[in-house]
Amino acid sequence: MILCLMVQDLNAQIDQSSPLPQFLFPSFTKSLVKMKDGRQLSASINYNMVDEEMIFDQKGIYMALEKPQEIDTIYIQNRKFVPVEKAFYEVLVNGQVTIFIQHKSRYAPVGSNTAYGLKTQTLGPSSVQSINVGNQTRQINVPENVTVSPATLYWAKINGTMNKFTNEKQFLKLFPDKEARLKEFMKDSDLDIKVREDLIKLGNFCNGLVE
Repeated sequence: MILCLMVQDLNAQIDQSSPLPQFLFPSFTKSLVKMKDGRQLSASINYNMVDEEMIFDQKGIYMALEKPQEIDTIYIQNRKFVPVEKAFYEVLVNGQVTIFIQHKSRYAPVGSNTAYGLKTQTLGPSSVQSINVGNQTRQINVPENVTVSPATLYWAKINGTMNKFTNEKQFLKLFPDKEARLKEFMKDSDLDIKVREDLIKLGNFCNGLVE
């Protein structure tokens, strides 16, 4: 059943014990896929943060998801992911204020924050790994002169509207009438908005304020 959701397979083997650094999790793990039509499927999954795609292991054949709009939720290692357009966002907190992480990375030259285009052909000594998607072929090796640089984004869904934030100041602006209480809570709790566990605490506190 899961095969009908996939595009073409990866033209290489990915070492499950040591995946490439653009993957969110250190290994592919058995995960639960809940479809919008009510079906529940099981597959070994990891998330490619550079291409923002779910990658499935089907008995050694690696595939990228083609139709995320047909999926309701994917659970990986007890963490919840939902489709947003072609990407998947992790849901940290549900409520009147729902908090998401958009796990996103980019290639950048070593020692530089400048974005690195995927068109480069400079590769390390290992064999080339690639993924075929329709008529396109994307290399998934990390070139030897670049690094995977985090480009994580955060979202708060408030009254049905998605609001992006990347720092404390931007988050506080989303709650102008509760800014003082939120700022005090963050200071007293020594929260870092970019730490997943701290953001969960902050989201739960927000929902306590708006209830």
